[in-house]
Amino acid sequence: MVKFLKDGKIVVLLQGRYAGKKAVILKTMEDNHKERPYGHCVVVGVAKSPLPISRAMCKPTPKMKKLVKKRSTIKPFVKMVNFTHVMPTRYSVESSMTKTLKATLSADTFSDPTVKTRFLKNAQQVFQAKYQDCLLYTSDAADEEDSVDLGGRRIIKKKKKKK
Repeated sequence: MVKFLKDGKIVVLLQGRYAGKKAVILKTMEDNHKERPYGHCVVVGVAKSPLPISRAMCKPTPKMKKLVKKRSTIKPFVKMVNFTHVMPTRYSVESSMTKTLKATLSADTFSDPTVKTRFLKNAQQVFQAKYQDCLLYTSDAADEEDSVDLGGRRIIKKKKKKK
């Protein structure tokens, strides 16, 4: 049998609280354990994605900067999921991102709440950095079109009314 659920593969969760959310496989465990007698994997994903940003929110005032920062935050989650509860996609994440997330993953991540919160903060920083890279990469195209999708953040230009 071909192993297709590998580390770094992007999946969509099908069951549970995060059903329909995208996640990345960090570690697969196909051998049966006493507490989990089935194949399962550790996934980290995006529970709450960034909200759209309009052109009016891009003003340099402190209030607007705070609003943009709040709307640009990403909330991650980490879970152990049964193989039957994930649907793999054809996409995968680069190995450097997976290695960074795996480095902070430990055996106590699911048993100790402080270790889990530390892992989630690190995962949030990794996802935020990836999100900011997408913004920097596509910001050059902002002048060319009426609306540009900037890596999950959409700046919308308002159309002028004809009188």
